[in-house]
Amino acid sequence: MASLRFLASLFALIAIVALVADLTPMLIGTGTFQAHSVINYWSELAPASLIATRDSINAMTFPWVWNPMLLSVLSAPMSLLFGSLAIVCGYFGRRRVQMKLHIN
Repeated sequence: MASLRFLASLFALIAIVALVADLTPMLIGTGTFQAHSVINYWSELAPASLIATRDSINAMTFPWVWNPMLLSVLSAPMSLLFGSLAIVCGYFGRRRVQMKLHIN
């Protein structure tokens, strides 16, 4: 469960960095708040890997897996998506309270 707690903190860090990057233009007065999606960052940073991933997913699965399903998830704001992943990993990776049961 320590790996899930680590992933939760990593996803939370990514979510905070993405939120700060989206808020910066508004805070310095050069623009408005605009939430970027994962697909936007991915297409800016590595468009060849995005195309290769899309082609391999379409080749290994049905074509409808990429377009309506994965594309809708990747089109969500990055801070919201990684924040949700942090909450889910944090919930499943939490330390459980051990019950001590004494029977007389």
